[in-house]
Amino acid sequence: MKQEFDRQAVRVFKALGDPSRYEMVKLLAERGEVSCGELVKHLSLSPPALSHHYRVLEGCGLAEVRRQGVHHFVRLNRQVLERFLPGFLGVHGPDRPRD
Repeated sequence: MKQEFDRQAVRVFKALGDPSRYEMVKLLAERGEVSCGELVKHLSLSPPALSHHYRVLEGCGLAEVRRQGVHHFVRLNRQVLERFLPGFLGVHGPDRPRD
């Protein structure tokens, strides 16, 4: 059990080590579910680059992708995020304190 936790922790932290993926997770924490088109616009990434990044987030359990026809929507797996970074949503979530 502990070994699996450790393996997933490494995958989560490696995924968040990339600035684009970190920005994606912040955006998902704030907005909930976001379309891939919106992510492309917000992050200025090409669709193939975005696809790579959300697959990494999906692979470590941080993101879930919902397909609706030809459209893809990405949402944060808040349980995984809270398991490894319990204060993240307090800083970047929709209820965070505003400056």
